[in-house]
Amino acid sequence: MAAAETATVTFTVTDVERIEGAGRLAALAAIEIELDGVALTVQGVRVLRQKNRITTEAPRYRDPRTGQWLPALILPEELGAAIAREVHRIVMRQRRTG
Repeated sequence: MAAAETATVTFTVTDVERIEGAGRLAALAAIEIELDGVALTVQGVRVLRQKNRITTEAPRYRDPRTGQWLPALILPEELGAAIAREVHRIVMRQRRTG
């Protein structure tokens, strides 16, 4: 069995746009994820209002066969959670500064 390889992954939240009047949608974010020097831009990260909290979801697409909405990007749990924390921090800061 081969030894597991590791990769350096960093991310930057490049934009968070607050959205008003769109139901549960509170904001859309764009993120740059860098994997061993290769940068990928992810747009359409959704920030949703959920009662007394907000949640973050990956961009979605509609499956043409079933019509079901599916995540367009599936990240490892640890990376997804770190991105969500940073997006939430920015949204809350924007909220305080108006």
